[in-house]
Amino acid sequence: MLEAIQQAAAVEDGSVNPHYLDHLVATAETRDIEATEDILSGSGVKLLARGSKISAAQRERLLQHKLQKPLEHCLGLSEGISPQRLAEVAHALLERYPLLAGLCSHARARPAAESLAHLPLSPPLQALLAIYAQRGSDRLEHAVGVALAALGLGRRLMPGDLEAHRLLKLAGLLHDVGELYLQPDYLRRDLPLHAEQWRHLVSHPIISHRVLHGIEGGGPALAALVISHHERLDGFGYPQGLRGEAELGLPAQILAAAEWLVGLMESGASAVVHASIATKLIPGEFSDQLLEELRQVSAASAGPHGLPNEAASLADALPKAVRVAIVLRSFRHSREQIEARLADASPALCSMLELFLHRLQQLQTSFTSAGLDTGQPEQVFDELVAEAGAVKVEVVSLVREFSWRMRELERESLMRASQLSSEDQALLQGLIDTLKADLSPSS
Repeated sequence: MLEAIQQAAAVEDGSVNPHYLDHLVATAETRDIEATEDILSGSGVKLLARGSKISAAQRERLLQHKLQKPLEHCLGLSEGISPQRLAEVAHALLERYPLLAGLCSHARARPAAESLAHLPLSPPLQALLAIYAQRGSDRLEHAVGVALAALGLGRRLMPGDLEAHRLLKLAGLLHDVGELYLQPDYLRRDLPLHAEQWRHLVSHPIISHRVLHGIEGGGPALAALVISHHERLDGFGYPQGLRGEAELGLPAQILAAAEWLVGLMESGASAVVHASIATKLIPGEFSDQLLEELRQVSAASAGPHGLPNEAASLADALPKAVRVAIVLRSFRHSREQIEARLADASPALCSMLELFLHRLQQLQTSFTSAGLDTGQPEQVFDELVAEAGAVKVEVVSLVREFSWRMRELERESLMRASQLSSEDQALLQGLIDTLKADLSPSS
C-alpha cells in the first residue's frame, strides 16, 4: 500500500505545494513570516532575500519556480506559538479530560504542561506549527493533546528515556502537518469521501515524514516516528501496513495510541468507557503492555458517565445498531462465498481478503458478546431505558465504535485495493457490495 499512496502523495521535487502555500499566505495575514535565508530557484535566481516578509504578493512567483531548498526549511516567525500558549492549551485540556490528566500524572517528573512549554522548537518547526494551528483552534488543541498523551504514555512505558520523551512530544505536536499539503475538501468532516479521495487523505503521514525528515529541528528519527501514527500492530493501519512489534516499535505504538485516545476524547463520548470498549472490540491493535497501562489509568480516572441526553443518545444509536446487525448477518451468509474465493485468489488479493475476514470476524464476535446480535436490537434498546446511566453510555459507545469500524473496514479495504489488478478490485468491490446489499440509511 505504501507505494500506491506515495504515488498519490508525491510532491514534485523542488516544487511549492499550492495548498501549503495558501495556508502560509493566510497565516502571514496575522503573523509576520519571513525568509530565514535567501530563497533561490533551481537555477540560482534569488526569489526572496533573507529577511523578506511572506505575503500574497509572492504567491504566484513562488509557484512558478522549483526551489533549491524546500520552502518550509527557509521560514521563521517573529512570533510563533509561544511556550505560554502551549502551556495554556495544555492546562485547559488536562482540566477538561480526566483520562488525559490521569495519563500525565507523574510524581517525580516535571508537570506535563510545563514540560511541553519548554520543548525547544526551531524557527522552521515553529512556523509549521503556527501554520497548522491557523486552520482552527481545535487543530492546536489536537496537536497539544496528542503530545501530552504521548508524553504520559512514554513516561510510563519508557521511564528515564528523556530523548524518547522529547521525540514523542515533538511528534505529537507535528504529526498532522502533512494535512497542510492536501486539498482542503479532503479534510472537511461534513463531506463523505470516496476510496480515491481517501487514498489522498491517508497520505498525510507520508507527507509529514517528507517535510520533517530534513528540516532544522526535525530529522530521520522524528520523521520515522510521525509516519507511523496511524499504524496498528495487527497490520490494519496505514500507510505502510506495519505488523508486529518488530515492525512497529514501542515509541510508534505510543504515538499511535495517543492519537487514537485524543480522537476518542474529541468525539464527545465518555473517553474512559469508549477506550475500554474499543480495546476489547478489536484486540491486537496495540501491545498488551500498552493496553494494560491504559486500563489502569482508565480505572483510576473513572467518574460519572452520564450523557447529557441519554434518551436522545439511545435513539441515535438504535438505527446504527440495526444497520450493523444487517451487515454482520450478510457476512454470515456470505462467509462461505468469500472463503471459496481465497482458493483461486492472487497472493495480493488473498492477503487482503484474509485481513478483511479477520476484522469482520472480530466485529461479529464482539457484537454477539454484547448481546446486540439477537436479531432484534430494538428489543435490547427498549430494555436499556430502565438501565443505569453507565450501562446506557457503554452501549451507545459500543454502537458508535461498531459503526465507525464498519466504515473503516470498507474504506481501508478499498484503499488497499488500489494495488490490486482491475479484476481483483472488481472482485473485492463485489464482496463489499454483497455485504451491503440489504443495507440502507433508513434500515
